[in-house]
Amino acid sequence: MAYLRENGYPGLCIDRRPEKENRQSKDIDAIAGPFAIEHTLISTYQNQKAQNDWFTKAMAKLESELPIPPYELVICSDYDAVKKGQDWPKILNALKNWITQEVPQLADGEYYFDSLPRIPFPLRVEKSSDGTPGIYFMRRLPENNDSLPSRMFEHLTSRKKIQKLIPYKADGYTTVFLIEGNLTRNKMFHAIRLAFPDGLHHDLDEIWYVPTWGNHIGKFINLPKWGANKK
Repeated sequence: MAYLRENGYPGLCIDRRPEKENRQSKDIDAIAGPFAIEHTLISTYQNQKAQNDWFTKAMAKLESELPIPPYELVICSDYDAVKKGQDWPKILNALKNWITQEVPQLADGEYYFDSLPRIPFPLRVEKSSDGTPGIYFMRRLPENNDSLPSRMFEHLTSRKKIQKLIPYKADGYTTVFLIEGNLTRNKMFHAIRLAFPDGLHHDLDEIWYVPTWGNHIGKFINLPKWGANKK
């Protein structure tokens, strides 16, 4: 709200939270002045939440068990390396043994290991004696994210989402999807443009974007460059 109060809507605040008031059916998240707002999360990558959960569960315990080495060790796997059905106790034990027994023998530098024993995915490793001591597990994000625009369109125009806004549109409110995500403003705008090439759904007036890593709100009004709202 702070961004809007400073940009044309002084005194704007949350007036009501229909979702908490309505016990009969699902409702929008907030009414703020002329705006009817539905908040939603958009995952940047396919199955992102599941992948994050699997990666965190798989690596957190290992990080806590390993001693801090006198060098910086960054171990990077592919984004989708962690999969359901893998025997993670055995994989983690193999990783632990490799890190404690083999890595100390490596010289400083960058390495790519395509097939380590009992570890069913490749690893990129960087060892640096003048870095911050510790072991750091990371994932390499996919280079292509072609599914985002189609997933965004399906999510935002789904009946359970768009249906909430219809009565407020009829009552004269400006209907808004407030999207939360971890893309830059320009990348999110590009995805929205691809998702709605001919304009927004006729019951949706505006899309706002709040990056999860910052305080900026990107406000996109009807995407006028690509035509009027769809009928």
